[in-house]
Amino acid sequence: MRVSRIYYKDNLQVGESVSLNADTAHYLVNVLRLKEGNAIVLFNGNAGDIQGTIAAISKKEIIVDLNKQVVEPLQLPLFIHLGIGLSKGDRMDFAIQKSVELGVSEISPLYTEFGEVKLKESKRLENKLRHWQRIAVSACEQCGSHSPPEIHVPSSFNAFVESQSVATKLILDASGEKNLTKVEVASSVVMLVGPEGGFSNNELDAAKNHEYETVNLGQRILRTETAPVAALAILQNLYGN
Repeated sequence: MRVSRIYYKDNLQVGESVSLNADTAHYLVNVLRLKEGNAIVLFNGNAGDIQGTIAAISKKEIIVDLNKQVVEPLQLPLFIHLGIGLSKGDRMDFAIQKSVELGVSEISPLYTEFGEVKLKESKRLENKLRHWQRIAVSACEQCGSHSPPEIHVPSSFNAFVESQSVATKLILDASGEKNLTKVEVASSVVMLVGPEGGFSNNELDAAKNHEYETVNLGQRILRTETAPVAALAILQNLYGN
């Protein structure tokens, strides 16, 4: 039987017990059908994977006894901050999910010239951020990662490119003369991916003025949700894990 793996953001210490909240309790009991005595793994970036045993179940919480560390925290050789143009429908959800599976460290949704999504209402924005963070946590639970990436409040494209100062700054566009596989990267990377309509010339110029290198992914024009998957897989294969 596969042992369920659940993200727990607070301190995990072998020999102690922790309480899981009502939402997690509902998922474990009513969806996964776990019972007292079943094994479970809790994880975060500080503790790695800690195997425990469900000691008590109620409607409001689950108590887990922490027994042993089974996986140490992952050491990531490559820090990748993904800036991605906001897109319609479930494209953004897919991009976030797959980017987390491929080891992205931070995600910044961006308002771009050709992007049609505008999250002006504060309530809608808060709901979107919670929704995206849940997707990120779920992806971590599935793929074996330990730290869900921080998903920032959406910002304008120009504000984002002006604020970044890492060694390697890349923007994906078909106009790039160099293929991503030919780029030398440092241990910290910022990578920009456009919305459905791609980046405007003004945005490409602004990125170049802030030392971004324009790179391509080959002759095919990839969708906004596919491009980060392909690019992250290339970077992780060449420089990461």
